Amino acid sequence: MAQLLDDSAIDDALVSLDGWRRVDNTIVKEIPVDGAAADGLEAAVAKAADELDHHPVIDRAGGGLRFIVWSHSAGGVTSKDLALAARIDEVVSDLG
Repeated sequence: MAQLLDDSAIDDALVSLDGWRRVDNTIVKEIPVDGAAADGLEAAVAKAADELDHHPVIDRAGGGLRFIVWSHSAGGVTSKDLALAARIDEVVSDLG
């Protein structure tokens, strides 16, 4: 099981993750996108998550997608979550 990160490590990592923020024991990013673009982004993130064998919760809310990431088994944010967040950022950037 991945080790739970302390608050300082999470805060430091969030500096380099564009648009991610802490919400309780998770990290969250919201992307304003709808329709076919949302479908494509959701599918691309799901594929990337499969490759990492670590999956976000993806909510459709308010004309966009919300990605919620944490490690259930650890009860909070781990290095696996930060890697997934960075990969989500790459997918978002690649899709423009």
